[in-house]
Amino acid sequence: MSFIYPLGLLGLIGVPIVILIYILKNKYNEQTVPSTYLWILSEKFFKRRNPLSGLTGIISLILQILTVIFVSLAIARPVFVVPESANEYCFILDCSGSMQMTDNGDKTRFELAKEKITSVINEAGGGSSYTLVTANAESGAVYERLTDKKLALELLSSVECSDGMIEEGDALAVAQKYYDENRSFVTYFLTDKAYSEHNGIELVNFARDDAVNYSVTDARGTLFGGLLNVTASVTSHTTDATLTAELYINGSDKPADSLEIAVSAGQTAEVELSAAAESYDSFSVVIANPDDLSADNRVVSYNQKSESSYDILVVSETPFFFEAALDVLTDSKVDVIEPDEYNGQVGYGLYIFHTFTPEELPDAAVWLINSSKSVPDSGFGIRGVVELDEPAAIVKSNSTASAARKMLEGIDGKNIFISEYVKYSGMYAKFTTLFSYESNPLIFAGTNAMGNREVVVGFDLHKADFSLSVDYVPLIGSLLAYSCPDVLDRTSYSSGEDVNVNVTANVINVKAISPDGEEIYVDSSTDIGVLHLDKVGTYTVRVTTHDAVKEYKLYSATPEEESVPTSEESAYSLVGEQEFLKTDGEYDPLVILFVCLALVFCADWMVYCYEKYQLR
Repeated sequence: MSFIYPLGLLGLIGVPIVILIYILKNKYNEQTVPSTYLWILSEKFFKRRNPLSGLTGIISLILQILTVIFVSLAIARPVFVVPESANEYCFILDCSGSMQMTDNGDKTRFELAKEKITSVINEAGGGSSYTLVTANAESGAVYERLTDKKLALELLSSVECSDGMIEEGDALAVAQKYYDENRSFVTYFLTDKAYSEHNGIELVNFARDDAVNYSVTDARGTLFGGLLNVTASVTSHTTDATLTAELYINGSDKPADSLEIAVSAGQTAEVELSAAAESYDSFSVVIANPDDLSADNRVVSYNQKSESSYDILVVSETPFFFEAALDVLTDSKVDVIEPDEYNGQVGYGLYIFHTFTPEELPDAAVWLINSSKSVPDSGFGIRGVVELDEPAAIVKSNSTASAARKMLEGIDGKNIFISEYVKYSGMYAKFTTLFSYESNPLIFAGTNAMGNREVVVGFDLHKADFSLSVDYVPLIGSLLAYSCPDVLDRTSYSSGEDVNVNVTANVINVKAISPDGEEIYVDSSTDIGVLHLDKVGTYTVRVTTHDAVKEYKLYSATPEEESVPTSEESAYSLVGEQEFLKTDGEYDPLVILFVCLALVFCADWMVYCYEKYQLR
C-alpha cells in the first residue's frame, strides 16, 4: 500500500486530541427537577431496561476516533497494488472526413468511436495507462501513458474530427514506438475503413453497409454571351439514385437552375447547369437529396479576379531581349528607357534593369540582370566578373522546394551556354537558386531586404545563348508569374491540402479565417506563405498592406476518397509478436472511505442525539 498524499496522515494527530478532550470534558449535566424521589425510584427500572446506557460516551469516543482516521486516510489517498490487473492501452482514432457520416442514425461514426474509447477506459483496471493517437493529416499523440481516467476522458472529449484525409501510416508509426517498448500494449484502431489484415491491433470498424452518400465535385464555370454555364460531377456512392443538382449564384438562397439526373451505384455523371449572368463573384452546385454526409453535397467556385495588374519599366540599352517576350506573355503596359534616363521613376509594378545597376532599389518587384556592382538592400554582394576560357553550360537546380519546382516547371534547362558570369557573395537565405555554374548561383529569385520579390540573372544576355533557347520564353513567363503573382493560384482545393499564398510587395501581414471562424496567421516573412486546410467550407484570406486590406476567398471541399461510405484497405499491422502480460494495477478505496466516513458520522450523530435528548 502507498499513499498519494502522505502528508494527509498528519490528520491522525487528531486521535490523541479527541481522547484528551474526552478525558477532560465534564461528564455531568446539571438539570432542574421538581423532586429526586421520582428520579431515584425510576433509576432501577431505567437500568434494567438500558444496560448499555453507561457506554454511550465510550461509543461516541470510538466513533469520533474512527471519523478522524477515515478523514486522514481520505486525504492521504491510500492505493493498494493489485497484481496483474492493469493494461497499457493505445487508441488510434480515425479523425478523417468520412468519420462524420451518420449512417442513418443520430450519432456520427466519430462520436461512436469516442464512446467506445470511453467504455474501454471506464472498464479498465485501476493503474492502467492510456495513450490516444489521432489519425488525420497531422497524426500525433494527444496524450501518452496517462493513468488518470478522468483527465484522459476530458482530453478525449476535446478531440475534434477533421474534414481531411487519414494518414494512417503516421499514426501507426507512433503506435509502433509504444508497442516496441511493451509488446503487451493493447492497441485499438477505431475507424470506418476495413483492413484485410491487422496484426497486433484490435480493429473496430464503424462503417455500415446500408450507408447512403452522394457527392458533387469538380464544378467548372464559363461566361459566354451573358450566360453562366456550369459543369459539375455528381456521384452516388452506394445506391442507384435520381439526384437533383441545383445551381446558386453569388450566395442566393434561390436556385438559378436545377436538373434531375439518374446515377447508378458507384458511378459518376456530369450535370450541366446554366443561368443568365453578366458576371459573378461565386457560384455553387448543390445536391438537394439528403444523405449521411452533408459536407460533400456542396461545392463552391469563386471568380478569381486578378489583382496583379501592373506596369513594367525596362531599363536597358538593348531592350529587344525583353520586348518580344513581354509582348507575348503579358498585357501589361511596358515602358522602355535608356539607363541614363532612369532617375528613380515610380508607379511601376516591375522594374527590369539590364546591364545597369540603380543607386537604390525601387519599392516594387525588380529584376537585376548582369548587375556590375552591389546595391543596398538587394540581399547579395558582387565579388567580380569571371571570364571563361570557353563557353560552359549552366546547370538547372534539382531542388524540391515548392518555389523552385513551380518556376522551373516545363523548363528543360539543357544546352544553355555562357562565356562569363558574375560571382556573388553574402546571399540571403531567402533566395532560391534556379540555375548555377560550379555551385555559383546564376539565376536566382527571392525577396530582398525591402520585402519585395527579386530576380537576379548573373550573366550578360549578349554573351550567352539563353535568349535563343527554347526555355527562354517559358522561364520569363514563370519569373513574371513569380514577380507579380495573384495572391492565390486558384480558389478550389480539398481539405487536407496546403495553399500557397503569394506574398507581394508592401504586405504587412496575411491572415486566413477558416469556415468555423478561427483566425490563422500565415507566415509573410517569405515570398510564399503556406496555409493548411483542415475544414470544409470557405476560407477568407485577408492581406493587409500599407495602402489597403484586400480579401480573397477559396473553397475547401471534402476529399473524394472521404466520400466513400465503405472502403477496403490493405494491411494495418504492428511489427512484432504480441505478448499478453498484464501489469500490476492499483486499487483506490477512496469511495469506500467516504462511505465509511458517512456511516460513522451518522452513527455518532445518533449517539449524540440519544445522549443529548434522552431518546430511550
